[in-house]
Amino acid sequence: MFKSKFKMKFVIALMFTLIISFVGGIKVEAATSGDYTIKPGGNSTDVVNIDNGVYQIEGNPGQTTDIKLMVVNKASDTRNFIYYSSTAYTNNSGTISYDNLNVKDPSLKIQTKDAISPKKSTFKVPGNTTATLTLKLTIPEKKFAGTLMGGVTVAPYKEKAKGTVSGNGTLIKNKFTYTIPVQIHQKGEPQVQPKYSIRTVTPNLVTTSNGPKQGVFANVHNSTNSYSGILSAKAVVTKKGNKDFKIVQSFDSQNIAPTTNYNLKISWGKRALQSGDYHLKLIYKTQGGIKNWVLNKDFTITNNDAAKYNKLAGIKPNYLWLYILLGILALAIILGLGIYLGKRNNKNNGGNDSQPTRRRRR
Repeated sequence: MFKSKFKMKFVIALMFTLIISFVGGIKVEAATSGDYTIKPGGNSTDVVNIDNGVYQIEGNPGQTTDIKLMVVNKASDTRNFIYYSSTAYTNNSGTISYDNLNVKDPSLKIQTKDAISPKKSTFKVPGNTTATLTLKLTIPEKKFAGTLMGGVTVAPYKEKAKGTVSGNGTLIKNKFTYTIPVQIHQKGEPQVQPKYSIRTVTPNLVTTSNGPKQGVFANVHNSTNSYSGILSAKAVVTKKGNKDFKIVQSFDSQNIAPTTNYNLKISWGKRALQSGDYHLKLIYKTQGGIKNWVLNKDFTITNNDAAKYNKLAGIKPNYLWLYILLGILALAIILGLGIYLGKRNNKNNGGNDSQPTRRRRR
């Protein structure tokens, strides 16, 4: 059985969907809660290895196997659930997600979700009962190196979310979704190293704890079927022709899935965006710093983009330079006009004084 470098701690990846509404005089009923969980079922075989709650599959192209998925309903009532398979991707928070059923990437040749059947279905689980789903997984016929990543996800189906009222009168409703990761490797094929690159750097609004800020999105791409584990990242932005300009931002827990791209968001903080040519140096490191990748990208911010995102971030234009320039121009005009008028007045008044004097005869 292959020992995957893709080991992740037991995700059963828990995702919250937050729905916000306001409580007035209306009675709010909480229909459901997250009183259920899922876990891998069955035992490890020569094809399926259940490691830390992750299905690790290794076999020959076209080979099929069963994987067991156990759904534990902790509530007393029968509940409806929906199951779906998905391809892993990296969201713009830098974490691996499984909630997109239409993952796209220029390097993505094989969708992990297509290897699992059924791709999607609904089912019922009686109260205080554990149901076991048997899913069929087919290792893709198409040859590939490295490891494919995806997941099997379960969520309540057509249930209202359970709500709790916060101190300010806001009702926060939670829907609980659980995912077990799936990793597929073809027997005899080599593992591959990550190949990270920065595709584009574009101005945008960056969500921060202090609200939206002006900044840039660096679209980072992993073009291979590889996973390096949790990474730290450091972004350094410099401006060409300005040695005093530097923005440094660090990121923890960046989780880049195979054949995926995501937007790393770099805030300008209190600085306003200014037009010009810039350079981004981005350094990724594995835990412990054993491996690192240094990425570089030149980019340009236009006047229009700077003005647009500064305005959206609430930064008012600074016209001090314009006022100073206008003041200098006004002073120059006044001085010039004064000199001109002085010379003209002097010329007019001194016209008679400039006449030659006659000598008196003795």
